[in-house]
Amino acid sequence: MRCLILPCETRVREFDAKLLLGLVAAARGVAAIVGSKKAIDLNLARYPDGVYIGKSVTARSRHNLALARSCGHRVALWDEEGLVWASREVYWRTKVDPATLNAPELLIAWGEDNARAWREHPDYRDTTIAVAGNPRADLLRPELAALFDEEVNAIAQRHGRFVLINTNFSRVNHLQPRQNRHLKWLREKRPDDPRGGFAAHKFRLFNAFLEMIPALATRLPEVRFVIRPHPSEDSAVWDRMAADLNNVDVNRSGNVVAWLLAADGLVHNGCTTAVEAFLLGRPALAYRPVRSADYDHPLPNDLSLSADSADELVELVAAANQSREALFQRQSHGGAGQVMACAVAGSEGGASCSSRILDALTALIEMPDPPPGYRPRLSQLVLGLRRGFRHLEHRLPGTANYRPYLEHMFPPVSLAEVQRRLGQMATCLGFEERYRVSDLGQSVFRITPS
Repeated sequence: MRCLILPCETRVREFDAKLLLGLVAAARGVAAIVGSKKAIDLNLARYPDGVYIGKSVTARSRHNLALARSCGHRVALWDEEGLVWASREVYWRTKVDPATLNAPELLIAWGEDNARAWREHPDYRDTTIAVAGNPRADLLRPELAALFDEEVNAIAQRHGRFVLINTNFSRVNHLQPRQNRHLKWLREKRPDDPRGGFAAHKFRLFNAFLEMIPALATRLPEVRFVIRPHPSEDSAVWDRMAADLNNVDVNRSGNVVAWLLAADGLVHNGCTTAVEAFLLGRPALAYRPVRSADYDHPLPNDLSLSADSADELVELVAAANQSREALFQRQSHGGAGQVMACAVAGSEGGASCSSRILDALTALIEMPDPPPGYRPRLSQLVLGLRRGFRHLEHRLPGTANYRPYLEHMFPPVSLAEVQRRLGQMATCLGFEERYRVSDLGQSVFRITPS
């Protein structure tokens, strides 16, 4: 029986969810390898035969899938960015590589909306799609709320009551300036490329948030605000802003679920966090001073209460501060539940996403034969070369593999932390702790049924 191989690029976004999937797999007798994506991808030939689950449909992901296959692993894929996107054309041009779409043996969709976007891609070639959700959605289920109690209490002790402001401007405000791809598209001004229009729209929103936050904090001095930048963003711009505002803090630590549970509401524009807020029963307020039918992200904005001006946003934030329950009731009135059902499998209850995913993966997990393209000697050579280049890239600022940047995106995690987190999850789910955890090095862990 094959193990699961679950690489995580961003620790605060993915690691808890994939640990949870690994725990549910162990309860079914299936081992899982979970941890830092960069470390896992460099050591694929050293792991037992598994099912490697890619995390995006980009060209870079295709190369990793091919390498996993050459090491003897079967391959599946979901898209961490597949829940929230603008128009299908922009999603296809910026997030979907046609060859990658057809490379895995199984595609795992967040919901029917995600699956339809793949099926209707002009280059889609009938790869099997399982509409099974994502384990990140499982963390929002009521039975796992206690998992975040300690973090919620710590946040409340530090910040008291507050409204969360999520920013998602990493492509115009990246931690590494060379990664500001939207600014590159903006400079090129190519009318035939929708990425240029998307970049211009994103840049306008970024500047609108820079103007809005001080105005909001000044007009509502009794309300505290916490800015949570996207993990890839340069937080310096927000730190400078908060330094002049007594009721504004900046904090990007921990899982966003804990922050949402502690908050009175969320301010955002087109952010996946709004979907998570909705599933947790927290009001989400979309600040939309500029709108675009082509480039806005419809799902999170449509689920939210919208404010087109700072005046409207002030009123909504004041209402959230007065009663988040009443404001959420106002937000959730209407057809939002049906919208969520199409967006996230299992959002209306029933089996967890982790269970649905494992059901869909059963055939691959039980498949004894090596995949087409299995070339162990070639894979050893390629991985050896990659490890050599990686040592060089670790020292080059601005690259995607610059060591300080990697450690920012996936800070080191200890075996004790993983054991503690899995124990908390097992308690929430009523699982007996019939598993073992071993440290494979470089923040990669194996969860084995005992």
